[in-house]
Amino acid sequence: MDLKNKNIIIDFEPISRRVLLTSDLSVYELLSELSFPIRSICGGAGTCGKCRLLVQKGKDYLTTPTNTEKKFLDQDELEEGWRLACQSRIDTRKLQILEKLTIPQFRIFLPNELILEDFNILTTGIDKEVNFNPMVKKYYIEVDKPSLIDPQADFERIITKLLSVDKDLKKVIQINIDFNLLNDIPKLLRENDHKITVVLWNNNSIIACEPGNTVNDNYGIAFDIGTTTVVGYLINLNNGKIYALDSCLNSQTAYGEDVITRITLIKNEKQNLNVLNSSIIADINKILSKVCVNTNVDPSRIYEASIVGNSVMHHIFLGIDPVNIGLSPFVPVVQKGLNVKAEKLNINISKNGNVYTAPVISGFVGADTVGVILSSRIFEERELTLAIDIGTNGEIIIGNRKILAVGSCAAGSALEGAHISNGMRAAAGAIDTLKIIPETFEVAFSTIKHRKPLGICGSGLIDAVSEMLRTNILTRSGNFNKEFINHERINKTDKNMEFIIAKKDETSLGKPITITQNDIRQVQMAKAAFYSGMRLIIKHLGEKLEIEQVFLAGAFGNYINKRNAKFVGMIPDIPDNKIYQIGNAAGVGAQHCLLNKNLRDKAKSLLKKIQYIEIAVKKDFQKEYAEAMYFPHLNLELFSSLKEYEKIPKR
Repeated sequence: MDLKNKNIIIDFEPISRRVLLTSDLSVYELLSELSFPIRSICGGAGTCGKCRLLVQKGKDYLTTPTNTEKKFLDQDELEEGWRLACQSRIDTRKLQILEKLTIPQFRIFLPNELILEDFNILTTGIDKEVNFNPMVKKYYIEVDKPSLIDPQADFERIITKLLSVDKDLKKVIQINIDFNLLNDIPKLLRENDHKITVVLWNNNSIIACEPGNTVNDNYGIAFDIGTTTVVGYLINLNNGKIYALDSCLNSQTAYGEDVITRITLIKNEKQNLNVLNSSIIADINKILSKVCVNTNVDPSRIYEASIVGNSVMHHIFLGIDPVNIGLSPFVPVVQKGLNVKAEKLNINISKNGNVYTAPVISGFVGADTVGVILSSRIFEERELTLAIDIGTNGEIIIGNRKILAVGSCAAGSALEGAHISNGMRAAAGAIDTLKIIPETFEVAFSTIKHRKPLGICGSGLIDAVSEMLRTNILTRSGNFNKEFINHERINKTDKNMEFIIAKKDETSLGKPITITQNDIRQVQMAKAAFYSGMRLIIKHLGEKLEIEQVFLAGAFGNYINKRNAKFVGMIPDIPDNKIYQIGNAAGVGAQHCLLNKNLRDKAKSLLKKIQYIEIAVKKDFQKEYAEAMYFPHLNLELFSSLKEYEKIPKR
């Protein structure tokens, strides 16, 4: 069967790769042909069973499972959509039956362990110095041996020696020990000549006792659990240095790309909470395993984990039902920071290690925002500062020494490639920057890892819209300019108009990469959500305030051209040198909570200061949002420095 003209598209997640099927290949061969090899011990021969993937849409149009697949996959897995990449392909006979019917959608999820290629997952951030005062400390002690003259109990002898080596501990009312350690102490002392290392948490709880001197092996790990990605940082708690970091795509994307989809999944079937919880715990333990292998660190020497994430990710990580976060009035189950034994959460660190989760602010402003606030120290700034964390969800923070207010905006996931016709996440082959030559509309672009274009990611999308405005291809209302409707770079169909970014012979897909009218609308809605949200928070504060500087946090905020972000009206019209890209500020905040235990108290006190504003219920919301849909805004006086708009048509 000739597939070239069938327009059969396969979407691969969570990598956001879109492939036009033109030949009868297995999924394994298809990915290899696109220079995207996946992990397989046998090289696609069908003997290892390692190339497992999940067909989420279109599984009924695949070939019947082979005997090889039945060997490695049970019936329940096959019914759910699990297949082997080297064995599965689209059944052209089933497609022939359709002919004039709608071509089915295909969506295939690739688990983390299958993916060989590195993605642009943001792991770094601007790190303002933090005082070093970790929750976990280790003490090497030589405990006095008991005698008939002084038959003091083992535990009390340990405490006596501990108090003698650190006089500050005498200020502590009482030092406790995990009950399950008591049974180990007699043997530990006597087999090691009473020379042991004690691990103390918060100066009052012994969480581990180890033979000999292990003081140098003292680690913690910080995690930023995003809706799409997970990042882990292994930190030495003796000196505060990052020893290793690793990241992966959040496996929960197999069950939905946004938090609302995942909430709905749990609402429909309670068992799905366990499924999603197990998924994120597995991701975290894989990162743990990798950083430990890379640094030759024993996981049992990691005594604490610090976690940030949005409210839904926070709840699912803890195994707490997040359903009410998705229902008005959008209330989380718990707000305060928590300390939970690692063993209870199945986190593979020290048996009695502690897992600290930073507090959440509201249903849609979570612990990750607390991380941004702590690491950026926005609450110490003299100038009124806008911080926006641009990810799958959008959070807005406005603050300085006197004010601290937050809100959440429904920016959607367009800026991460979703709902964009040729959108993809920041991965190899994604167009990430571009320029349009005004005279010819020719496009000069760059791609991640210098691969042939496969799609366009968020930073490229903002560049594209900015350039289309500067060259008058678009009007300020976001419509295509009728003056250029017959240009060879512009296609017009019954349903849409589109501008060709990369011609078909320039791409890996064999078809052009375009920006459509609908794509422009998606960008307008995203940028309008941020700008109108900022305006409504300022109005709520009841003062004539002006933003003096901007912090752009998150992966998108880090890679975006900040001048273009301002040009489309996503952020206020302030000088470029007052716009700072602060990287993965949430992840840095998680690290800081490991490095200085006082910041946990700071987070607790900040909760009392933070004003949470529900943006969508404000009376001027619709008006502000509609005006912000224009580029850069309906009111050009708000963007007086952007003189180029004097030559761009309004409609």
